[in-house]
Amino acid sequence: MTEEISEAERQSFTSWKLDVLDAMSCDPNVRDIDYRVAFRLMQHVNARAKEARPSIERLAAQIGVSRDTVRRSLTRLSEPDGGCHWLHRIRIDRTQPYFYTFVTERVGVILDAKADREDRAREAARQRRQNQSEVAPLLPREVANDTGVEVANGDDFEVATLPPKHLRENYLNRTPVDSSLSEREDLSCGTVFPTEETEFAVWIFQHIPDRAHHREALRLLRAGQMTTEIYRRMAA
Repeated sequence: MTEEISEAERQSFTSWKLDVLDAMSCDPNVRDIDYRVAFRLMQHVNARAKEARPSIERLAAQIGVSRDTVRRSLTRLSEPDGGCHWLHRIRIDRTQPYFYTFVTERVGVILDAKADREDRAREAARQRRQNQSEVAPLLPREVANDTGVEVANGDDFEVATLPPKHLRENYLNRTPVDSSLSEREDLSCGTVFPTEETEFAVWIFQHIPDRAHHREALRLLRAGQMTTEIYRRMAA
């Protein structure tokens, strides 16, 4: 007659199963089919002995795959040198099914590795946010003001009286009409800024390689403030 386990033992057993399955789900060496097989195998584990003895045919029928698929998964999970050693298996003779027990020693190692990956992901996200916050100071004066970035006093800036060497004329003296025409002429040889909201994302991914500039580029396109000079800086 099978002895009933106590409620405390049942809760401890359930917690143990969840810890093992949680760790297996975070192991990059465990294939999807192997995890499905292990999950079904866990449902056959005896609460007191913590071992299971289902047949391969039964597992295959429950999952809906072939016997060979289940056999290969169990073999991969049982190989000590295979990179995902999650099972011990033994059998008395070739006429009997295997006894399976889960390797719980790996739970702590895998969960620690998961925590390390989470820490690296958070640090990478923090670095991306920092890079995005550094875009505004590099933008033209009027755009920086729109973003709320404090800029220096006007006395700190002097407009050159001579045109830049790479321009045929001093573009700072142009009228707004001349400026817009010049930009269209420059863009006719290269990129034309989209005007439809649905085109913004595609254009940004195609023309601005640094993803740190994507959010600011989207804001400028929506506001109609994207200029040739800003685009060249972001695309550089």
